[in-house]
This record gives sequence, structure tokens and C-alpha cells, in this order.
Amino acid sequence: MKIISFAWTTPAFKAGAKTVTRRSWSDSYAKSFRRGDLVQAWDRLPRAGGKRVGTIELTTDPYQEHVGLAHAEEYRCEGLAWMEQQGMKIQGVSPLDFWKDWQQSNEIVWVVRFKVVEAAP
Repeated sequence: MKIISFAWTTPAFKAGAKTVTRRSWSDSYAKSFRRGDLVQAWDRLPRAGGKRVGTIELTTDPYQEHVGLAHAEEYRCEGLAWMEQQGMKIQGVSPLDFWKDWQQSNEIVWVVRFKVVEAAP
């Protein structure tokens, strides 16, 4: 089974506040994921000592998008609004500042939408 590491947003994932992730993947890797796939969710990559935190099911095929074109609602879907409410930081900045900087970069990323099938305690 494939895995996705949530790293910085693992707390939002565990809280059920995250339903999308954006990735800088190669085209061939992204296209290996399909709607309906079950994917293991990890807090970090296994080779970095990560732990499995659940299982997700992809609700759409991954698709590409400029981060700068993401709607305001996507801030919540990424789990960042929840993290902001908890007073958490991402790379030393508030989730809102992280999101604004990311949107300004206008990077092209793969959007991966999912629902949580199983979350580890």
C-alpha cells in the first residue's frame, strides 16, 4: 500500500481537520494514485522514523493546480485553520502566514483529496 507523510500537518490530520494535501510530485508518481485508492497516512516517512497515523481513501484522482489559485476554503481543508486555532506554527510561522507565502509562490502542485478511513489513536 502506498503512503503519504503528513509531517507538519499531522496534528490536523489526527483531529479530523484535514481533507486535502498538496504535493510537489513528479507526474508519473502522481498518476499512480487514483480515486478510491487506500493509502497509509504517516507522521513522517518510515525511513525517517515515522509512525503510521491512519488510512485515507482518495476521493478524486490527483490533479494539478497553482497554489495561488486555491480558494480561501482550502485553508480550512488543509487543516491550517484548525492549526491556527490551536496556536501552532509551521516552520516557525503562523499557519496563515505559511499559507499566504505558499500562495504567493504560485507553485504548481498535485492536489490530493481524501477522506479518513481509519485514524490511529
